[in-house]
Amino acid sequence: MNDFLSADILFKTLDDLPIGIGVFQVEDLNDNKSIRYVFMNKVVLYEMRKTKEEVFGKKIHEVAPEAYEHEGGLFVIETYRKIAKEGGSINLGLVEYSNHMVAGTYECSVHHIVDNYVYVMLRNVTELEQTKNQLQLKNKELNQFAYIVSHDLKAPLRTITSFIDLLKGQQQNQLDEETKAMFGFISDAALRMDKLITDILDFSRIGETKEMAMVDLGKLVEIIQQDLAERINDTKASIKIGDLPTIKGYETELRMLLQNLIGNALKFNKPGRNPEIEIYAKEENGWTIFIKDNGIGIAEKHQEKIFGVFQRLHDQDNYEGTGIGLAHCKKIVELHNGELGVESIPDEGSTFYFSIPHQDR
Repeated sequence: MNDFLSADILFKTLDDLPIGIGVFQVEDLNDNKSIRYVFMNKVVLYEMRKTKEEVFGKKIHEVAPEAYEHEGGLFVIETYRKIAKEGGSINLGLVEYSNHMVAGTYECSVHHIVDNYVYVMLRNVTELEQTKNQLQLKNKELNQFAYIVSHDLKAPLRTITSFIDLLKGQQQNQLDEETKAMFGFISDAALRMDKLITDILDFSRIGETKEMAMVDLGKLVEIIQQDLAERINDTKASIKIGDLPTIKGYETELRMLLQNLIGNALKFNKPGRNPEIEIYAKEENGWTIFIKDNGIGIAEKHQEKIFGVFQRLHDQDNYEGTGIGLAHCKKIVELHNGELGVESIPDEGSTFYFSIPHQDR
């Protein structure tokens, strides 16, 4: 009675699971047409549009002969036979079905039970994949729009800047100090606008690189130090670099990420205090890179806000910038399936960190 009750409870549990579970028996380990349905839970039966009576105890080719004619179905059936014969488990990832009974995209994995029995777990992700594809398309369209608009804005801005320079050159001796100051304000505004447009263009291009490569972060930081040498010397900054890993990623984007974070550590320093920057890494389920500084810090209430586009905490007069740099960083880290964060104490400094999971080499 207890054994029967335990089996009853087990099958009831499997039947009510929100993912598809199917148990198969491969009667002949060398014949993929000998595979018999043993158990299908409600989810699988719903996807098949079948009842228990129509499926249980019957062979696949009797219930769904068209499965052998479709690439996705035949691939899964052959996997049942292989796992029953060799044991183990395999994650098939996304499998496309297309026949009169089952059609869509499924996450699928096959596992050995005992002897010639296997079970399959599957989840219908058709709507999720469609939504993801639509989102990718919208993001592509949005990036193209940002690129086109930003590119078109550059031309009239260059015209404005050129005419200002021309007027200043031609009328230099006839302009009073107030007019010269006004021209200066216009020139500065045009330069800030140009930088903003450039940043928007850069933001729209993140992720355009198609191929990942092995990137030595230590060498990348050395190059960035050379690029920032003038600012490092001007601020009398000290930079301590620990052992940094070589990771698989998008080199151009990783350089932009590190340059933004190191540049911010130099820029947001407390007046009268020389910047002290430490860059190091820790490995745990991937790599986490830390950029620690002794700058002005960030209040806790602003620590989420700063990663948004055009988010500035300080006046342009005190700290230059467009407010898009950390949004760049966030997008780059997410492109690598990682996370970006900060720990900070006002007037003491900040530690920005980003994680990059291990990628298959």
